[in-house]
Amino acid sequence: MPTIDKLDIGIYIQYARRTQLIEEINKQYRLQEADTIPAQLQLVDIYPKLAEIDILLGVIPVTTPWAYFFPPKSFSTQRRSPFSFSRVVPILSDEGKEETEEEKLGRQKCDSKEEEQEKEVIGGCLKQIKKINSWLGFVIGRMGQFLQG
Repeated sequence: MPTIDKLDIGIYIQYARRTQLIEEINKQYRLQEADTIPAQLQLVDIYPKLAEIDILLGVIPVTTPWAYFFPPKSFSTQRRSPFSFSRVVPILSDEGKEETEEEKLGRQKCDSKEEEQEKEVIGGCLKQIKKINSWLGFVIGRMGQFLQG
């Protein structure tokens, strides 16, 4: 086990060099005189920072989007409120169409276990869509009652 008396002389030389470097930095930056600088002193930095240049030029830094796609062509003309008389999935616009889709899914033949699981998942999705549509109808109905009364 090394003890302080068994260390080679290189450690002491490194310590002396580091101490000398610290003393040179203190002299260069005049750190001994730092306490004489008044607290009200203001340092003017004339070099513009990147954020200041962005503000001057009107550039708004934006993070990279996680998805990039163009909106549908008819998006600007659509004024659809989530509380208007609409359905969750516009393709299934009425209950008759939902039932035909469920019937179509029921008639679909499955060749593998994986297809059977997918069929069950799609069936669950259709049931959930039907439930959300009923909730949406309930909320819209209550809003109509509230607006009338």
